[in-house]
Amino acid sequence: MSNPPVRSLARACRAAALLLCCAASAAAAATAHRSALFDSTCSMCHQLGATGVPGEFPRLAGRIGKIAATAAGRNYLEHVLLYGMMGTITVDGTPIVGGVMPSFSSLSNKQLAAALNYVASLDATGKLKWRGPVFKPADFARVRAGKPCSPRQVHRLRTRVLGKANS
Repeated sequence: MSNPPVRSLARACRAAALLLCCAASAAAAATAHRSALFDSTCSMCHQLGATGVPGEFPRLAGRIGKIAATAAGRNYLEHVLLYGMMGTITVDGTPIVGGVMPSFSSLSNKQLAAALNYVASLDATGKLKWRGPVFKPADFARVRAGKPCSPRQVHRLRTRVLGKANS
């Protein structure tokens, strides 16, 4: 003779385990999508894990999350991806002279948000420490709806937001 409350509890435990597996699988798939997008569009310059090339391409890992901690920083980063940037910057104490970041305005707002959320979640070594989304597709839609900027204007925005040292 079977005990109905035990069977119900066992069924509930199996259902909960299945839900947890599905949630973990969905989270892994979303992380893989964000990583793949960065890897295919950004890593040629910024390297896998966004570790950069000192003096040539800035390290993004461990920096973008800090910049994105303020509204002005997020706005600057959205402008960089949509309009590109041109000019000398200093990262980790090393100047990058005559740097050019191309515009990625051909990507969708959803793709831009996914790539930037991925990079914002990387620690300084390039390891993913997912903290949840910081950027939303609507953020990029708002910037696109505003007045376009030249890459040099985005560089001036960087100086206003980050200061001369630029970190």
